[in-house]
Amino acid sequence: MAEFSYFAVEQPLAVIGAALFIGQVAARAAGVWVRRRVAGIAQVSAGEETDKGFVLSAMLGLLALLIAFTFSLAVNRYETRRNLVVEEANAISTAEMRVHLLDAPHAQQLSQMLRRYAHTRLQVGQAAVADKPPLVRQSEAQRAALQTEALSALGPIRTTPLAPFVGAAINSVLDVGVERETTLAARVPLTVLVALASYVLLTAGILGYALTGARTSQQPAAITFFALLTLAIVLILDLDRAQGGTVRTDQSPMVRLVAGFPSEAGQAVLPAPAAGNLH
Repeated sequence: MAEFSYFAVEQPLAVIGAALFIGQVAARAAGVWVRRRVAGIAQVSAGEETDKGFVLSAMLGLLALLIAFTFSLAVNRYETRRNLVVEEANAISTAEMRVHLLDAPHAQQLSQMLRRYAHTRLQVGQAAVADKPPLVRQSEAQRAALQTEALSALGPIRTTPLAPFVGAAINSVLDVGVERETTLAARVPLTVLVALASYVLLTAGILGYALTGARTSQQPAAITFFALLTLAIVLILDLDRAQGGTVRTDQSPMVRLVAGFPSEAGQAVLPAPAAGNLH
């Protein structure tokens, strides 16, 4: 069941939106059928109408809270991903500057390793979903090599003030890289999304049940309401997709960092990507 739910969440947003909208229309139709089948609509007292209004208002209020809570989770993750891009670009820039304080050949070696690492991190941000795993593994290998080289360079000067000055900058690069990859994999909990979708469908059913027998047709308003609910949930899923949604994380800090490095032999500076390719 969990595997099916994850499969459903990873479908294209248009497919999810269409399925959710159709599900709401079907749930409303089911509510109408139950109302006509069980309670009938021949006579409805004013007290019954008032009671249904209270129940419906309470359900819509709780639905609004659930959507707001889920939307807040998705926005917070989006903001965290965007801030980490800036933090990582600053960390690599600072470390690349400080390693030049070391003696040769460690200064040149660490500088080149940091520049290659910056190229890889930019590629991670720009790559399509299917292309990210090998780039992430490449990043992990580069961080391990960077740590080994840093320990080798700082070992002979570990008692001097220069060692913690440079070491802290390199350690920051290593830490923020791991944090960014962890954040990319973090999603709004599946239980929350399933509960939200279930509550939306239940509300649609109650809406059909409660409004059946009203003096005026509520169908146009209900369809509009379902469309707005669908758009809100699709936006939540879009914000939650760090690697494949239409709301992309701006990679311009990493683009500017890489563009500022001089090109190396056999490795040209990557061009700035189009806005549509940012992840």
